[in-house]
Formats: sequence, structure tokens, C-alpha cells
Amino acid sequence: MNISYIIVFALVSCVLFMLYHIEITKRIKSEKSNKKLQDIVDQLDNQAKIIIKTDLALNKVQEDLDRKITGLCTLHEISRKLSSTFNIDNIFGMINQPFVLKLGFSKLLITLKENPSGLMAIKSSAGYSDAEIKIIETEFNKINFASFLFKKEKPMLVNRLMESIDRRWNLLDLLKVESFLTAPIIVREESIGFIIAGNTSMYGKIGENDTELMSILTGLVETAIESAKLYTELFGSHRELERRVADRTKELEKLNEELKNLNKMKSDFISSVSHELRTPLTSIKGYASILMTGKLGNVLPAQKERLEKIDKHSNSLVHLVNNLLDIARIESGKTQMTMQNISVKEMLDSIVDIITPQIKEKNISLKINSKTKFDTIKADHSQIERIFLNLLSNAVKFTPEKGTVSVDVEEKDDVIQFSIEDTGIGIPPQDISKVFQEFFRADNALDQKIKGSGLGLSLVKKIVEAHKGKIWFNSELGKGSRFTFTLPKY
Repeated sequence: MNISYIIVFALVSCVLFMLYHIEITKRIKSEKSNKKLQDIVDQLDNQAKIIIKTDLALNKVQEDLDRKITGLCTLHEISRKLSSTFNIDNIFGMINQPFVLKLGFSKLLITLKENPSGLMAIKSSAGYSDAEIKIIETEFNKINFASFLFKKEKPMLVNRLMESIDRRWNLLDLLKVESFLTAPIIVREESIGFIIAGNTSMYGKIGENDTELMSILTGLVETAIESAKLYTELFGSHRELERRVADRTKELEKLNEELKNLNKMKSDFISSVSHELRTPLTSIKGYASILMTGKLGNVLPAQKERLEKIDKHSNSLVHLVNNLLDIARIESGKTQMTMQNISVKEMLDSIVDIITPQIKEKNISLKINSKTKFDTIKADHSQIERIFLNLLSNAVKFTPEKGTVSVDVEEKDDVIQFSIEDTGIGIPPQDISKVFQEFFRADNALDQKIKGSGLGLSLVKKIVEAHKGKIWFNSELGKGSRFTFTLPKY
């Protein structure tokens, strides 16, 4: 019985031990599972915290981005408006309360330096009453905030959480804001004012991210003010120029009227004197001719020679008087051109016959080059002959022996163009502008030897213009001159 009992006891003990071992094993496994589970729970908790933190950060970033995008869109909108005006008052009027709120600010001030006092004056505001603006303006000038701010190159941020304590703290109370940004307005490298933008709530306080918007806004205002100033200066200069032009025009009109009167007086004087000269000249020529015939007594050879000189010089004076009379008549409009159809070829042949003795005397070669099939022009025959005779006579006079004089005829649209060219001495550059002036003679030795009144080219120009033509010339000293004039075909 004892052995059996022991065996049974042993078996029971073994069974109990096994059961206990199994239970212990189960507990150990359970504890390990719980620990793993706890670790997993802890990890999930940490990840949840990270996710929440990241989500909050992303929301903050998104809010900042949305605010920045809204601000940039608002600045773009105001930029288009500012570029459409050159009036400074209009510029400040555009920066109003709705615009400021879109930028994310509660209040805004734009202040400029007044000339010549140098005091700061608020030109634009949002979120302030007129009474508050007066107080702020007074305080700004009292604490000389402008001179302090003008030393800053970038926007300055101020809020109540800043550790530094200086006079800027008073501005938070003065402006009735919890934070603000301010930046100087610089035009043409000179600080002329500043912008202040602030928020009244601690929860919507201004941060470093808003400095970019402030920089852009300041830049837009600076550009708009400078453009307005440039426009004002340009407009003022234009008005001043218009005034000066108007004054100068009146002066010129007055001078022109005086010149017309003087020119008329000159023409009247020349006409009168020329008529007065004609009578004694006619008498002188008449008495000289009678004396030379011998009707009043025998004339000795020496006396005849002197009488011939009197007659020759009288003819020169008559020619001069006639030229003066013709110029005066043409200028006054008293000479009527007798317009008729003239054959260019027949006219040139007639003129060549007249000028041939002078040409042969100096052994000069004369060439006629006609490049037109149109042979008829409408002009005053006697006056056109005078043009050619004057120009050809000058060409022959100032061309040395064995030189060349040529006449070119061309058809140009509705006009016939005539050119008389010589291989003579030419005209000095300093005399070119004076050639068509009355009584002008070039300052050279040859011209002084050749007798003349200096009226020929002036008369030629007036006759050409009376025919509604034009005349001009080209000349090179020592090589010759080319005078060109046009006459209408019809």
C-alpha cells in the first residue's frame, strides 16, 4: 500500500508539476505578449503624436502659404492700379481698408516728408480715425521716429514678445497694435517717408514671413511715386517748353513783321532811287552820244575816248538800275510774268548765240546735253533768258581759258531741270550761304578783278521762285560750280 501510495503520489506530483509548469509557461508567454503589445501601443501613440504634430505644422504652412498667395495676388492687383495713374493723391487713395485686410493686416499708415518743413505727414491710412491720425502724426514728429527708421535698409518687425526695450514700445500703444512692420520709402536714393502695417490681435501677430510682402508693397509705392514725379516733371517741362515756344513764336512773328516792313521800305526805297537815277542817266547818255557825233563841234580823239567811257559806264549804271528795279518789282509782286509756251531748244539756241562771243574770247568749250523729249515749258521768255544769261555769263567769267561750261537738261516728274556747270575757281565754303544775297561778291582775287554789282544771282533766284521753281548749287573751291534750277512743265 505504501509503495502504491508513493507511486500514486509521485504520479500525482508529476502531474501537478506538469500542470504548474504549463501554467507558468502560459504566464511567461502572456507577459511577453503583453509587453510586445505595450510596445506596439507606445509606438502607435508616438506615431500618432508625430502625425498630429506634422498635421498642425502642415496646417500652419498651408495657412501661411494661403496668406502669402492672397497677399501676392492683392499686391499684383494694386500694382496694375498704381501703374495706371501718375497722380500721387490717387496712388494713396488706392491703398484703402479692403486692400489692407487682404494683405492680412488690421491697420496701415503711409507717411511722407513735407517740403520744405521736413515734418512727416500721414498721406494714407486704414483702421484709424481722423483724431487718431492727428495724434500719431504729432507723436511721430515729436519722437523723430523717421530719422530712426531711415537708418534701416530692410523692413523692421516689432511685437510685444521682443526682449529689447526702447522707444519702439511706445509705438505699439500709440498705434494700438500688438505687432507691426515698418519700412522706409526710398525714391532716387533719398528716404522720403515710411509705411507701417500692424495687427491688433496677438493670435494674428505679424511674423518674419510678412516682411517679403512689406518689401514688395514698399517697392510698388516707391515706383509709383517716382513715376508720378517724373511725369509731373516731364509735364511741367513740356508746359514750360510750350510757353517758351509760344513766346518765341510771338517774338519771331513780330520780328518777321518788322522784317517785312523793312523789306518793303527797302524795295520802295530802291524803286524810288532807281527811278530818280534813270532820268539823269538818260541825260548823261544822251549828251555823251550828241558830243560823240560832233554836232556840237569837233571832237578830238582823247575827248572821244573819254566820251566812250562815259557811255560805257552809263550803260553799266543803267543795267544796275534795271536790275534793282526788277528785284524791287518782283519782291513787291508788281511784276507780272507773261507766261507762254516756250521751246526749250529754240531758247537755248538763242542764248548760245548771245553768249558765243564771250566763249570764243576765252577759248572755252560749251556743251549742251539734253536728256528730255519734252521740249515745251510755260514761262516768261524774257525772264528765262535773263536766268540763263546771268548763270552762263558767271560761268564764263569765272572759268579760266580752255575750260569747259556745260548745260544739262533733264526731265524730273512735273518739272524740267536745268544745270549750268563750269570748271572755274569755285566758291569758298564760308561764302556758300551768301551767294544769293543782294550785292554779295566772294572775297577772292579773281572776283574782285571782275566787275559786277552782285545782283545777278539774287535776281535769278527771285525769277525762278516767281515761276514756282527752285534753285540750288554745289561748288568745290578750285574745281568749279554747278548751278541747278527747275521750272514747271505746265
